[in-house]
Amino acid sequence: MMKRLLYNKLFQNAGVYTISNIINASIPFLLLPVLTRYLTTHDYGITATFQSLVGFFIPFTGLNTQGAVTRRYYDGDKVDFPVYVSTCLIILLFSTLVLVSILLPFSSFLSRLTEFPRQWLWAIIAVAFFQQLYTIMLGIWQVRGKVYQYAIFQNSQTLLNISASLFLVISLRMNWEGRIIGQTVSIVVYGILALVLIDRMGFLKKKISKAYLRDALKFGLPLLPYNFTGWILLSMDRIFLNNMQGLDETGLYSVAYQICMVITLFQLSFNNAWVPWIYEKIKLKDRKLDSKIVKFSYGFILFNFLLALLLAFVGPAFFKIFLGKNFFQASSYLLWLALAQAANSIHIITVSYIFFHNKNIYLTYSALFTTLIHIPVTYFMIKHNGTIGAAQSLFISNMLTSLLTFIFAARFHKLPWVLKKP
Repeated sequence: MMKRLLYNKLFQNAGVYTISNIINASIPFLLLPVLTRYLTTHDYGITATFQSLVGFFIPFTGLNTQGAVTRRYYDGDKVDFPVYVSTCLIILLFSTLVLVSILLPFSSFLSRLTEFPRQWLWAIIAVAFFQQLYTIMLGIWQVRGKVYQYAIFQNSQTLLNISASLFLVISLRMNWEGRIIGQTVSIVVYGILALVLIDRMGFLKKKISKAYLRDALKFGLPLLPYNFTGWILLSMDRIFLNNMQGLDETGLYSVAYQICMVITLFQLSFNNAWVPWIYEKIKLKDRKLDSKIVKFSYGFILFNFLLALLLAFVGPAFFKIFLGKNFFQASSYLLWLALAQAANSIHIITVSYIFFHNKNIYLTYSALFTTLIHIPVTYFMIKHNGTIGAAQSLFISNMLTSLLTFIFAARFHKLPWVLKKP
């Protein structure tokens, strides 16, 4: 009975999420043979920089209140959820307007710093804003257990993204501009659709609450430094590569990183089912169940590292078959990038305990500490080892972040992490 409780619902939902995420990720993944023949390494460098800048600005549009929406759903007996959602949407609107007013005077400086064209900065803010609406809708379906609606919404957005991009890149020969327009149009369309669906579900009210406003900001604002440092860990390597190695090297590095996203795909699929499941189970305080959770957690982490080694082994052969010849060199970055992705499994399996106990500030402490190490390490490793140094630095930083998350999680939620023989 306990075994059934532990696995059935978790694996059923994880299975749906996995299939959905495989479809979602496989569409752009399978198009790599096409895009690497129509886009140059320089084009890939620009599009990778675009993605990095979107990742930087997303937390500032909405101030992480989309996470508060997901968390407060479980407090339905205490919270008027539709009013809470509406309050968070108002925060999203006003925070984006403030961000635009701050960004405009510094647009030229940002363009020079990142090597990204100034005239395309508007697309970054547009994607960041509508991505938040899209994420809120996915989050509502996730916490309500609507896995099929989640899957359809997610994959249809990706299909539009890729279809528009292919048409613009191949048919109209728009190069990197076509790829960025395709991404922007697809997320704007689905962001608007998300808002319509939120309204039809009854979660959009002409009312906001000051108490909910304070609560959402209390949840989200402490995470801003965490998001910022997380962005540095994920994207500073590309900024350094742009300036130290050139956009062509950034393009090669980004293709290798995209191949390694197969590990992230597995992790995200698992996490979509893990978060609502673990929030329910850790309240039970059942010793046998806790022991099973720990064993399963260690198995999940081990599987991620084995997957990373397998990917590094078979990756070079894949590159020669599927990618354009200008991208073959990227295979030399696979091992360290794959290990870096695998290291995130420790963070994923333990961070939910910190969120559950509302100890988000400790994630900020951890991220700040790691960032102070990551920036100089990345710079010096790229300087001495070239582009592969960026991948090595990412592995070191991801391991450090994950281990710190594990330590904090073990402190705030007691589980038998040190397994004893029966």
